[in-house]
Amino acid sequence: MINKNLILKLRDQISELYNKASSTEDGVEDLCINGEGGVELLQLASDVIFLAKRLNVHTSMLLEIDEEYTEVDGIAPYLTGTYSFSKWRLNISKTVFSRDLKAKDSDPAILFFFDQDVFKDWLAVFNPLKSNNNVFVQNESVIIFLVGLEASYGGPRLAVLPLESSEDIDSWWPSKDELPAEKTLREHVHLVPSEPIRLSPRSFALTWGDFGSQLASPFRRMSAMCVAAGFADVIYGQEKVVLKGVRHLEIALFDKAGEIPDKDTLSLMQNALSWVYEERVDTRKRLISDRLCLESDNERSFICLLTQHLDDSLKQSKDQYRFVILDRKDEYTKELRSLLKDLRQQADLYAEKVRGLIGGLLRDTLAAFVFVALSLSSRLGSKVDVLMSEAGVLFFKALAVYFVVSALFQLTSAFRDIVLSDRELQKWSEVTREYFSRKELNERINKDLRDRRITFYVYMGLVLTLYFVMAGISWNMQYLAQFFINVGSISN
Repeated sequence: MINKNLILKLRDQISELYNKASSTEDGVEDLCINGEGGVELLQLASDVIFLAKRLNVHTSMLLEIDEEYTEVDGIAPYLTGTYSFSKWRLNISKTVFSRDLKAKDSDPAILFFFDQDVFKDWLAVFNPLKSNNNVFVQNESVIIFLVGLEASYGGPRLAVLPLESSEDIDSWWPSKDELPAEKTLREHVHLVPSEPIRLSPRSFALTWGDFGSQLASPFRRMSAMCVAAGFADVIYGQEKVVLKGVRHLEIALFDKAGEIPDKDTLSLMQNALSWVYEERVDTRKRLISDRLCLESDNERSFICLLTQHLDDSLKQSKDQYRFVILDRKDEYTKELRSLLKDLRQQADLYAEKVRGLIGGLLRDTLAAFVFVALSLSSRLGSKVDVLMSEAGVLFFKALAVYFVVSALFQLTSAFRDIVLSDRELQKWSEVTREYFSRKELNERINKDLRDRRITFYVYMGLVLTLYFVMAGISWNMQYLAQFFINVGSISN
């Protein structure tokens, strides 16, 4: 953020100018300060502009003297009396001012209100679910300075302070909170709006200070709307939300003439939403929806329903949740035992395939030795004659082809069996498991079978290599025999 001390000094100067001006017009987007003849107030307006220039926010300010726009550098002749004037007007664009005060996106947006009625009128019609011109969801945090506020209040991303406050909240604000993020809410709340909707209870949460005061009631309403939206199953807009509990309940999210939750009720609503989205969201949300649907008695709005029945509904939902978890724990244990049995069978299949590959290799190697021994002990002549004869060459090349074909058949059949078995295990596990997520199921399967898979693929590579080595030796037996004969002759 830009130098905080200079910002507070600028705020104080604008406040002083506002209080001394002949007339003022405070609005949501603009602040207009009017003065008449007299250098003192114009000097104060000049000080405001020059300090704004130091902060590089002077583009938000427009000074008119006698209805003519005056540059910053052109004020001096009026202050010294060189030029006379009868009136002046300083217009401050709050939107530009707030934007220029932010040095980076993570800095809070800063708003000033010099008139409580403007503040109240602005928030009275503010819809926190709308995404357009929503300063609270478009910024990571917001600070509001409000005239006449007796005590500060706010939440993790919102701070409302007295206009003249010098309170230092930088050491602990903004803060973290336990309310669900918008991305999480959108995974469990179906939106069917006529215009874009934002679900951001974190932006409007109230957790500290005097947020039970009358000046905090607009924010309690908006916070309650965002929190209540998190309990709904379907949202069409502010006029209609749907709960799918033991019965189908359609109700307005908020009624203009409805009740605004007090401090304790809002805290309860926020805590309840945090509990629902803490774990097993679908289960917890269904439990509390069932209770709310049962308790519903033609309330004007969903917020009224929550205000009247959330406390009891939350207690009963928590009690039911304990029993649900205990019942599901037994089912989970049975399901886990069944899954481990399936994994054991799959692990045995890997071991069987490894043993089969090694057994096949040993059988083929033994058969090769038998064939060679029989060939060399035949009556066809000397051992050298057998190896160098045309029949011997064909025999060993045929043996090489056998090695290659045997290796390919064994390895492809083993690999195919393993792949199909893995696929069937994955398929049937997903179909029959009710208490494992797909991610958890995959993690368990991969973890338990990882070593078996590594062993299988390592031995498959070794066996394939040995088969091709033996095939190479058999195919080139004539050249190898000739090489050893020549080496023997030289040594003799």
